[in-house]
Amino acid sequence: MLLQLRMRELSIDLFSISFLSTITSAVGSLATPFWGALSDESKSRKKILLIAISIALSFLPGYTVAKRAAHFFFVAAIFTFFSSAFDPISMAIFVESSKINSNVVVSVVNAVNSFGMGMGRIVISPLLNFLSVVHVMLILFFVALTMLYFVQKTAVVPHHRYEIQRTNLQRVFSAITSKSVLKKKNLWAMYLGSFLRQLGIGGTFALIAVYLVEEVGMKKSAAILLASANPFMQVPSHFLAAWMMQKVPSKYIAAFGMLASGVGALLFIPADSTLTVLLAYAVSGLGFGAFINGATNFVIENVPTNRRAEFLGLLTSVRSFGSLFGPLLAGWLATFSFSLVFIAMGSIMILGSILTFVYCQR
Repeated sequence: MLLQLRMRELSIDLFSISFLSTITSAVGSLATPFWGALSDESKSRKKILLIAISIALSFLPGYTVAKRAAHFFFVAAIFTFFSSAFDPISMAIFVESSKINSNVVVSVVNAVNSFGMGMGRIVISPLLNFLSVVHVMLILFFVALTMLYFVQKTAVVPHHRYEIQRTNLQRVFSAITSKSVLKKKNLWAMYLGSFLRQLGIGGTFALIAVYLVEEVGMKKSAAILLASANPFMQVPSHFLAAWMMQKVPSKYIAAFGMLASGVGALLFIPADSTLTVLLAYAVSGLGFGAFINGATNFVIENVPTNRRAEFLGLLTSVRSFGSLFGPLLAGWLATFSFSLVFIAMGSIMILGSILTFVYCQR
């Protein structure tokens, strides 16, 4: 949201602001399976992660000096390529280093991520009352640098290596072309549903800061503070999903999450007050918690252990690929009506829920 506000301060048009999300999604969709596959082949996932995150953080301050849309696009492309290593590699490390059930591990990791996102927005909101957007971005950069310390402290965990050495191009596309794996319990349907869910959510939030400030009439600080309801609602949702998956197959949890995400988008249409905006964010947060835990566990349950990070990377990749199209569609629809944006995005996510529910096998 800070990037949206910063670009708007520079009088950058709505389509370019939404296109920034498309840039990051396009790069992320290719980068995540690459980093996942590379770490599956390497002796140390930690080393790969440390190098990638170090390079990513070195480019992060570039956002503060960017003046034109092209500058933001360049920084976003480089930063996203290297930062995309984090999700698949860190999740693989957590699952492989823990002795408890993977359902619980995934929910705890996701809950911590959501809590961090929520706290970040609570901290940012008051800062914007007396600091500029650029100054807040610089503060967050120095906070992000602490990641290097924690990654360095991570233990090196042995894992089942994928012994076949592949080219970089093969690392990007080998998972999506592994037909035998994708056909197991119709895993492909989970990836398709995840793509549609992310297309919808990417479009929903691509211009949400602009919508809340310019259409609903909220202050910037209030818009960001209310946005914290989304990740904070995700926290209990992660644990609820882990508990439910002990009783219900993971595909149903993922499908419910996609459905709730779609309803959350539709709730932004009548949102015209603090309470109604809060409700829309909360329902969306509930949806994400159920979706990401269900989808992640469904993937872990149905892929070879020596290709775990690769297929977790593919899950992030298809979500990024969905976010590539969502903001583009939202940017175009917003020129007509923001209500049209939320109707289209909500409907797409509900479609993803139906496909996942019908085709994924228990």
